[in-house]
Amino acid sequence: MANFALQLKNITKAYGETPVLKGINVDAEEGEFVVLLGPSGCGKSTLLHAIAGLHPIDSGDIIIEGKSVAGMPTRDRDVAMVFQSYALYPNMTVAQNIGFPLRMRKMPASEIAIRVAEVAKLLQIEPLLQRRPRELSGGQRQRVAIGRALVRDPKVFLFDEPLSNLDATLRVETRSEIKRLHAQLGKTMIYVTHDQIEAMTLATKIVVMNKGDIQQIGTPHEVYHRPANLFVARFVGSPTMQMFAGTLASNASGVVFDDGKGWSVPVPNADNTAVGKSVFLGLRPEHIALAPAGSGEMATVDAVEPTGPEDNVVLTIRGQKAIARFPTGSVEANTSVAVMLDLAKASLFAADSGLRLN
Repeated sequence: MANFALQLKNITKAYGETPVLKGINVDAEEGEFVVLLGPSGCGKSTLLHAIAGLHPIDSGDIIIEGKSVAGMPTRDRDVAMVFQSYALYPNMTVAQNIGFPLRMRKMPASEIAIRVAEVAKLLQIEPLLQRRPRELSGGQRQRVAIGRALVRDPKVFLFDEPLSNLDATLRVETRSEIKRLHAQLGKTMIYVTHDQIEAMTLATKIVVMNKGDIQQIGTPHEVYHRPANLFVARFVGSPTMQMFAGTLASNASGVVFDDGKGWSVPVPNADNTAVGKSVFLGLRPEHIALAPAGSGEMATVDAVEPTGPEDNVVLTIRGQKAIARFPTGSVEANTSVAVMLDLAKASLFAADSGLRLN
């Protein structure tokens, strides 16, 4: 039987007539790293703040380690939150900032010093303990903010886009630090971001949200390779999943995708009940590869976008646009190339509902 650290049951929240959370149900097992992923305004931060007790919910229940906390004030929920802004006290040293939650609990100074030293060692910020926030880099300040959460040893850690204010290099470093901490501590963490790379690299479970609804819950592998609908397919992945419009038909070889213009290809694992439906056939950019001359589909190279180790290549295949990932320097713009489509890894989505069909 699963040991749940956090359960969200049918959470609803509205501001006036505008619903923000529409019956959210999420379970986080002990030690899981759950990422709430979605575009701005999807409700992910509101949900995190509701867990923390910063925003009251309209209905539903929030359960932490088997105990309902929906009506409790923040201080009684035993959660710790790391904000996008570091929210450090500028007149305090790093050691004082980290130890502040313990002083509020009237913990003896000697015990606070021990706990602060343990956290500083874990975060590798021991040389910074006597500095003040203005003397730190952005990455160091965020480590101090994380340390202030760690020192409390809460039941659940809540992260509200903690890397948004960092530059690209510091984001990667701090992301790795958070992943290391999770592996070392084994604590339950709920993390909000709109950055899919953060979600894919950090999460054990991703909750994809849009307009106050959950679109899919799954592992990073499931969300990326088997998106539940068109929104997830297009939101997760950079470049996004490539879509080809057509219908499903059947012939002697089985179910085929037909673009209506003479292009018909077999689709493994397609559902026979979907024959006749208008669909989108989705392929990730890495599932479109260069083919030997004289084989595969002919494509026109419209543009080449170098990214360093590989190129994002904008193609026209059978009159439909797609982006592929090719080895750097392998093709040039305004040329024709042969490509292979890995249809065994294709996703099919109903054009009307947007739901996955295979």
